Amino acid sequence: MPGATLKDIAAAAGVSVSTASRSLAGNPAISEKTRAKVMSIAQQLNYLPNAQARALRNSRSDAIGLIIPNLDNAYFAAMAAAVEEEANKRKLSTIITSCGEDPERLIKALDTLSQRQVDGIISVPLEGAEDALQRAAESRPLILIDRSLKNLPAVVSNPITGIHAAVAQLKSKGHTSIGYLSGPQETSTGRERLNAFKDATTGMDIHIHHGSFRHRSGYKGAIALLQEGVTAIVAGDSMMTAGALEACHNAGKRIGEEIALVGFDDFIFLRFQPAPISVIDQNVTRMGEEATARLVDAIDNKRQPESTVIDTRYIPRMSTAYRFPGEFT
Repeated sequence: MPGATLKDIAAAAGVSVSTASRSLAGNPAISEKTRAKVMSIAQQLNYLPNAQARALRNSRSDAIGLIIPNLDNAYFAAMAAAVEEEANKRKLSTIITSCGEDPERLIKALDTLSQRQVDGIISVPLEGAEDALQRAAESRPLILIDRSLKNLPAVVSNPITGIHAAVAQLKSKGHTSIGYLSGPQETSTGRERLNAFKDATTGMDIHIHHGSFRHRSGYKGAIALLQEGVTAIVAGDSMMTAGALEACHNAGKRIGEEIALVGFDDFIFLRFQPAPISVIDQNVTRMGEEATARLVDAIDNKRQPESTVIDTRYIPRMSTAYRFPGEFT
């Protein structure tokens, strides 16, 4: 069929013209089954996209995309700022979108970024969007950040170094009953941090509260842990740290004196508490810079980015400085 048009392909495949177009462009929002069907029909009908369309796909937009769960989380806001700053240094603009921990919104964001013809994508992955991310990586350089998925490059932190150092200090201060605020186990970060905590506290009396990476979850979990009688709490996320901080204050517990608290990620408000909060820091600024640098290198060299792991570090402050029990009794 000489001179077949995109409309002909869509009709033969039983899909809309826009779906046919996105299938041929390798859009990650299109299922593998639909894309394969459209590609097969296009080949049968000898369909060739026009030269202008081919040129558009092969040109540079000088823009990258960033997909994060939300911007009201200080950690992800800092990540976005670092990515944007590093991209700006390289004369690239950044399109930032949030997906609210919703895989359907992440898939839609991938679709939007594909339509915008970004040169590459940085994304925090979510369970339920794995196939769409894999497909997106087939059409342009893509690198994950903060969390990982099998077979995709990622910039992530190693929680073992920071968590083990934090627990070692708590042990040295006499703590034997330690609580942990765990993130969701469907995320790589939630699993890895919990495993690191369990490994560091082998043989100790530990109490674990399973929750989400949210302030409310940290608050409820910390209240429960305080009621269970722990003398120290380790938070597995920045938002849960804020929730635990509020819970300790509302329960009338003097942080550093009556309860030790270790937070996650180093944000300025934690340094200006009556007892500054000890933290496990994963250096989100460096993570954003590394992800951007590796993505741009991949764009320039027409290949997929390379993975890297950044060690966390423990920053001890007054919230864990005193010996238990009884230094203040």
